[in-house]
Amino acid sequence: MTDASSQHGRLQRRSAPGGQQITTFRQVLGRHGGAMAAIALACFFLTNSNLLLLSGFVKLSNTPFFYLVALPGLFSLFIGYLLLRHRTIDSRTIIWILYLLLISILEEIAFRLLIPLAILSSTGLIASLIISNSVFATIHFFTLRWKLVNCIGAFLGGLGLSRLFYVTEDLALIILVHWFFTFLNTPSPPRDLTTQK
Repeated sequence: MTDASSQHGRLQRRSAPGGQQITTFRQVLGRHGGAMAAIALACFFLTNSNLLLLSGFVKLSNTPFFYLVALPGLFSLFIGYLLLRHRTIDSRTIIWILYLLLISILEEIAFRLLIPLAILSSTGLIASLIISNSVFATIHFFTLRWKLVNCIGAFLGGLGLSRLFYVTEDLALIILVHWFFTFLNTPSPPRDLTTQK
């Protein structure tokens, strides 16, 4: 994800002449959040998602205390990071951090669990991970206008998350890791998160 208002030039390609740069939360939500939600929803209905989701969250259901501590712990870490950087902590900041958590949940369910497992029997493990993470990176190129180098980073990061999921079989842990790195990548909210146009 990209916070275009503060990260423009680091993550985003410039808009075409006469085109619109992505600079607001509404654009991020509509273009990227909407796309990821639609993909996750499609995966949910097109796969045997109930069994797959249960398999991904077994450790969460068996040892919930770790996650009940880790979730607010990470949130507090994010707030501390922003305070150290002299950022304002207000409602838009809180909403942005929670949005990053939501998008991490959607992306991990879709691209690290449902899509790879749905195509696994047809492609094999390695190919399913490459295909899923290629789609994951490509979506960032078009919805958020990320630079190619950042999309390559998203692809490699996705492969790393896929590897971690393969080793741990713990989707809740992968979501927390994704949330952590997504926040570090885009810690500040777009300018219109509350009332600005």
